[in-house]
Amino acid sequence: MGSITIRNVDDEIKRGARLAGVRHGRSMEAEIKALLERTYRSPEDARAERIRAMSGAEFVAHLVAAANGATLDIPDREHEEIEFPDL
Repeated sequence: MGSITIRNVDDEIKRGARLAGVRHGRSMEAEIKALLERTYRSPEDARAERIRAMSGAEFVAHLVAAANGATLDIPDREHEEIEFPDL
C-alpha cells in the first residue's frame, strides 16, 4: 500500500479534518483516508464498503428500504414444553 505526503495545507483545513476525525472516533489520518476512499474508490467497491460498515439494525433497514418498505409477517412462536432433568 502506498503513502502520500501533502505539504502546505491551510491550518483551518487541517483543523477541520482533525475535528471531523474526532467526531467520527478516528484519527485525522484515518479521517482523510476515509475521505479519499469515498471519493476515489469505484462505485461497486464503495457500496460494498458502506454495507460492511453498517450495524445489524442499519443493514435490516437498508434491506427494507431496498424492498420499497416491504413488511414481513412474523409468525407467532410455538412453544413446546421442555422437561429439564434434575442435576
